[in-house]
Amino acid sequence: MTNLHDARTFRERGWWRDATFLDDLARWAEAAPDRPAVVSHFWETRGGPDVVLTYADLAERVERCAAGLAALGVRPGDRVAMQLVNQWQATVLALGCGRAGAVAVPYFIATGPADTEWILRESGAAAVVSLDEVRGLDVAAAIAGMRGRLPALRHQIVVGDRLPEGAARFEDALLASGGPAPEHRPDADDVFQIMYTSGTTGRPKGVRHSFNTLYAMARSYTEPLGLGESDVLTTPCVVGGQGGWLYGMLAPLLAGATAVWADAFEAADFLDLAERYGITAGYLTPPVLDPAVTEQSERPRALALRHVVAGSTPIPPSLPARFHATFGLPLRPLWGMTENGGVTIGRPDDPWDWAAHSDGRPVPWMATRLVDDDGREVEGDGPGRLEVRGANMCLGYEGADDAFAASLHDGWFVTGDLARPDGRGGVKVIGRTKDMINKGGLHVPPVAVEGVLRDDPRVAEVAVVGEPDPVLGETVVAVVVPDGPPPTLDELRRRVRDAGLTPGYEPDRLEVVAGLPKTPTGKVRRRELEEDLARKARAAGAR
Repeated sequence: MTNLHDARTFRERGWWRDATFLDDLARWAEAAPDRPAVVSHFWETRGGPDVVLTYADLAERVERCAAGLAALGVRPGDRVAMQLVNQWQATVLALGCGRAGAVAVPYFIATGPADTEWILRESGAAAVVSLDEVRGLDVAAAIAGMRGRLPALRHQIVVGDRLPEGAARFEDALLASGGPAPEHRPDADDVFQIMYTSGTTGRPKGVRHSFNTLYAMARSYTEPLGLGESDVLTTPCVVGGQGGWLYGMLAPLLAGATAVWADAFEAADFLDLAERYGITAGYLTPPVLDPAVTEQSERPRALALRHVVAGSTPIPPSLPARFHATFGLPLRPLWGMTENGGVTIGRPDDPWDWAAHSDGRPVPWMATRLVDDDGREVEGDGPGRLEVRGANMCLGYEGADDAFAASLHDGWFVTGDLARPDGRGGVKVIGRTKDMINKGGLHVPPVAVEGVLRDDPRVAEVAVVGEPDPVLGETVVAVVVPDGPPPTLDELRRRVRDAGLTPGYEPDRLEVVAGLPKTPTGKVRRRELEEDLARKARAAGAR
């Protein structure tokens, strides 16, 4: 590969294609119309029985959704934002956008109003589809309150019964138009998704993906594991992030498998679903795997699981052994980003405990390398800065070409992670080179939180850093140099919430210090603070 996207080579090798996920849907709707495509289970957003859509049902609703979007005036290239949880409406909307030529703009259900308004404005969304409310969040009402400041936003559509003034119900707006589906047929290289992810500067970044980059990313899961039509796949990762899209929506569609959605995660509920529907493969994060292991060990179910993959946050070294002892399966690691999906993944020929030592080998259509601080490739055992390139890589950042260009080095994407070779052709990520806190899969931008905390008159200086946590990977610590009596942790947390930042960005702990370590130019030495916190955590764990 001579550049980030060698489209000709990608197509010659079958890494990209001329078809789209809409063609996959049409193929399965014809070949297996009665096979369940989506099972939608509800226990948080509403009551009622599970909704099961066959491939024929799904294809029909996607056509109706595309017709509904066209009737609203949504045209090819328009952006449709979605703030949903894992439910059948998310699948129908995403594929309906693709069928209509619109670009889906997913973001997390817990995204705060300040970031939501930024995303809707920056993407130029013509329509937004959200839940009415969930988990104490008045999602639709918050969007209604900002519509007057968003001139491009023409339509607000709501899943649920609590409708703000001027909003329409999902079924009425998108599934009941009765009009024809648009004649437009998407091209495999068209932009299909702009997914917003937190940036180190605090502004969410819109990561652009085509049908083809997402196809390569979905194959990075289905092909190494040999997933196919007889499989039943699931993930509790929310559809507002790439894990939900890939492993709960696109990978099952690509394989012709059944996807089992649940609108929220609870360990007992998850395992009951796995038993009821014969789930065979799942992608889970370590924070949800931990309670699932405990629940299964205390109340075993008869499960059909044959593959479980973990990623998004570091895998605690003890988890693979506990998982294996409870489920009788090896836990497979996966590493990737919103920008590139699953770059590395564990293989069936790896040792059963390999997830404690590795994040897997790269798939054939992705390349990895480790470089030193001067950009030279690292030889031997490393470690080094992890760079990647290949067919999974995104097309860039929405409205931020300079930022994307700055993330490239000699034709490689700079991940911001520090890694070492695992001895079997793969890598083990051991830290970060970018200032970002990975809290259970939520990427917390320190600069954004610092900006809010710095406004407290009792805060002379502040640095927000990550502290090691055995379950979440990291938690958020506010290291404060006070000006007089320091604020309390509760006061700082309230300040972050009141600023409209995303829930979870609040500091989990307050550390009051006399001064912050700095470089000669006055930049805070974050790594020094993090290493000090890590030493304290290790010392506390040893007591």
